[in-house]
Amino acid sequence: MLSDFLTDFNTAKIQSSLIPKGTIVKVKMAIKPGGYENWFTKSYTTGSIYLNAEFTITEGPYAKRKIFQIIGVKSGKAEGEEDIWGESGRSMLRSILESARNIHAHDTSEKAVTARKINSIADFNGVEFTAKVGIEADSRYGNRNRIATVVTPERQSDPQKGDWIPF
Repeated sequence: MLSDFLTDFNTAKIQSSLIPKGTIVKVKMAIKPGGYENWFTKSYTTGSIYLNAEFTITEGPYAKRKIFQIIGVKSGKAEGEEDIWGESGRSMLRSILESARNIHAHDTSEKAVTARKINSIADFNGVEFTAKVGIEADSRYGNRNRIATVVTPERQSDPQKGDWIPF
């Protein structure tokens, strides 16, 4: 009976907590199209352009959990100066390709150079890679998980290495 189901919550699942910081997970990326040049989202307040990404953990104890994060493409404030936010986003996207396609960061072979090229940003929609989970404070929603770093092949052998590039 529906009323019993909605009056006794002892059998309801406990609200999930955060994935511990530093956890290594396999994820599948999905881009939520934002209506700006198809895949991108544009903030009409700041002028910034970004990808609205959803990362679904594909295996292990946190399988099916999701991490939501934006990936900066162009800052609305970077006119005439270096776009640190946009470059950080491009760096993350490069690392995602390297992780997904098993390419070492310093590999300059023809195969590696080709593997770092895409046909369009849509190539990231559905890509699977390895990531290290982080936690960030969110003034609106409290703490939440994020992709702290992308685990590239040279880091897979020693994930405790101190030279992670944070995103």
